[in-house]
Amino acid sequence: MSPIAPGQLPAELVNLLALHSSFLTALSLHYAHNGTSMPADLRDIITSTTKVWRQRQVTYDDIRLLIGVLDQGPSGQHNPYFLSDYGRGKICIEIKEDSPLMDGMTHLNEEGLQDLFKDGLDFLWSQWRVSQQLVTRPIATPKRGRGRPKKADGNQTRLEAFLDNNAMSKFLAELPLADITTCSSLTALAPLQDKGRKRLREFKESVQQGRAQKKTRQVSGKENEPVIVQNAQPKITEFASVRKTNLLDRILAKQEAAKCGPAAPTPAEIQRRAALQRAPEVLSVLSLMCASKPGMRASFSTAAFIQSLRGSIRSPISQEEAMQCIQVLASDVAPGYVSVVSMGSMSSVVVNQAMRPRDIKSRLVALGA
Repeated sequence: MSPIAPGQLPAELVNLLALHSSFLTALSLHYAHNGTSMPADLRDIITSTTKVWRQRQVTYDDIRLLIGVLDQGPSGQHNPYFLSDYGRGKICIEIKEDSPLMDGMTHLNEEGLQDLFKDGLDFLWSQWRVSQQLVTRPIATPKRGRGRPKKADGNQTRLEAFLDNNAMSKFLAELPLADITTCSSLTALAPLQDKGRKRLREFKESVQQGRAQKKTRQVSGKENEPVIVQNAQPKITEFASVRKTNLLDRILAKQEAAKCGPAAPTPAEIQRRAALQRAPEVLSVLSLMCASKPGMRASFSTAAFIQSLRGSIRSPISQEEAMQCIQVLASDVAPGYVSVVSMGSMSSVVVNQAMRPRDIKSRLVALGA
């Protein structure tokens, strides 16, 4: 396609060709930074095209018109671009896999796409003139074979002579817009999104019904009087009723399982079991303390023993837990070996080494440790 001579095209079509050239420049910048495999967000392309063109704000329909003209030409199958909808207002320009112009946005490709756009525009112009019963005349003069382009005839009548004031506006208004296809990933997510929207709609309906029910109530002056409802209870949605029934069934099943199962241990039983589990460690601390004292009997003040015990065992223990361990040893585990003697406010731990039990583990197992 040869360059179009001045005066051969009206100003509207010259601006349209300039817009398409700016659009290709914006795409070239995008592919130079991100590669041809990265879909071009239409919002970014519109902003870049507006800055390059500098005529007015480019819109979504402008880009759809440019791609639509590329599709409708005689070589429309070579158009490498199509529009894909990614949802949430995001529309991207993607490249067809089987396109012959897929080898990058080089200068040669830009020229080829510009010629492809001119061919499509010329083809649509010819069709429109036939439909309007006007004189057939091409928009642009094509090349003759492989030679140099034909020079524009300076005496040739301008295109505006064949048109009235509204003809070009009608032609531009009837130019096709490219279709927007739905992305495959968005199609796969559609059922999940529909399910979420359904649940949200049912939730909003239940909230509105609750508010409507609250407005229909008439509350008397006394606080403890029963509430009088004018209208019948509103119909509960299917989703809310099923959810309520399932929750009630789970609560009843949990109650039945609690009745049939063993009773939960009391706090006192839990403390006693913890003291039994600490018994071997407490007995080892007692043996070390008795080794420093001669004789078969050794006594320690309860406060001093608890302090030594808290500083000797590995896991932290409170004063109440330590006292519980001593009492369990004196009453259940080793009643003759350990005893607690109290005289008024004084309390001592007495150890009789002659009564030391031999098998502590079996004793603890029998007690339920």
